[in-house]
Amino acid sequence: MEAALFIFYVFVCSILLLYLPFFKSSGLKRWIIPIFLLKVGAGFAYARFYLLPKNYPGADTWRFFDQSLGETKLLLRNPVSFFTDLFTHGYARTGNIFAGENSYWNDLKSNFFVKILALLNLLTFNSYYANLVLLNLVFMTGLVALFKTFSRIYPSKELLLALAIFCVPSTLFWCSGVHKDGLVLSALGLVFYFFSKLLQTGRLTILNIVVALLCCILIFFFRNYMLFALVPAIACGWLARCHEKKMVTFLGIYLAGIVLFFLLPLVSPALNLPGVIVTKQQEFLQLQGSSFIETTPLEPTAQSFISFLPAAIKMAFLRPFNIETLSYLPTVVELYAINLLMLLCVLSYKRAPLSSFAYSCLFYGFSILLICGYTIPFVGAVVRYRSIVYPFILPVILMIATRQHTHPSKHIEK
Repeated sequence: MEAALFIFYVFVCSILLLYLPFFKSSGLKRWIIPIFLLKVGAGFAYARFYLLPKNYPGADTWRFFDQSLGETKLLLRNPVSFFTDLFTHGYARTGNIFAGENSYWNDLKSNFFVKILALLNLLTFNSYYANLVLLNLVFMTGLVALFKTFSRIYPSKELLLALAIFCVPSTLFWCSGVHKDGLVLSALGLVFYFFSKLLQTGRLTILNIVVALLCCILIFFFRNYMLFALVPAIACGWLARCHEKKMVTFLGIYLAGIVLFFLLPLVSPALNLPGVIVTKQQEFLQLQGSSFIETTPLEPTAQSFISFLPAAIKMAFLRPFNIETLSYLPTVVELYAINLLMLLCVLSYKRAPLSSFAYSCLFYGFSILLICGYTIPFVGAVVRYRSIVYPFILPVILMIATRQHTHPSKHIEK
């Protein structure tokens, strides 16, 4: 029964990918079904990996699914309670939105995903693998939106862009399983897609705005810091659209933001953003895991953050090293290839001017990586979170490395 449901939903989703106008106009043509099947296959591998005896005890994907079975029963028995239950908690207060424990907001990211799975269970008769197929259709939506945007900026480079957006091994693995990461990536892809439309036309339809807001809510529920990091990236992209020296605009605004980041605690203790980063790092330091790296605790001062910067860069951009563990060997090879592309990107930068949209993608991706470098002392977790930002930075890096200029007739900005 489960195998039949799996095949049925693969067929249905393939039909939708071929005939829905959004996907049909993507320019992926004959690639879209193989890419979808590749993602489903990666999601299947993800599921089987976490069924291994050594991995199953800490496997969120199977824990979420098991919890969703009870939630589906609640939905059928008491639909009102099913939805209102999402807004209740057992704490005295909801807690800090950035807190990693004893907080309604921290629990919300898991609870909301379990509710999504519970709704999918109605369509799939409680089949994990059929849920996997339907989720990957949603995951494809944001990635296709991102591909459509980049292919408009860089026409005739569709194959390279498809490889950078859909086929990076770590992104394929971590963002194709039954987990929150694929939804976050898809929501981010749609937000950037609508931002590109805003840059191109100067306006959005009501439907565009509603979908973008729903995506932002989804990101807030699952990875709230990724939503807050969107604000400066999009604001800079909008302000830089009419300026020739776009890099100067981005650097100036980001540097001003960094100064403000450290000055706000002097205005009000409630705005202690450095303290938020320090607290998040402390929460991670209390955890245990095989990929833990000894880390110097941060302090909420500019001096401490500056001193820690080399370690943050090393964690975000360079780890894992091939000498740390053979289990990360594929990731090491992938990372070396990406860092080589980044080096070529630096050498070719002046010959490949970028649009403000491309700068927004780069600055957003690098800011997320640095946040991870500052807060997470686990190589495995950094590898997973890094996979979410690859589809935003790799297409730009590839285009710079191959000295591809923005096509003037299809430029994304007005």
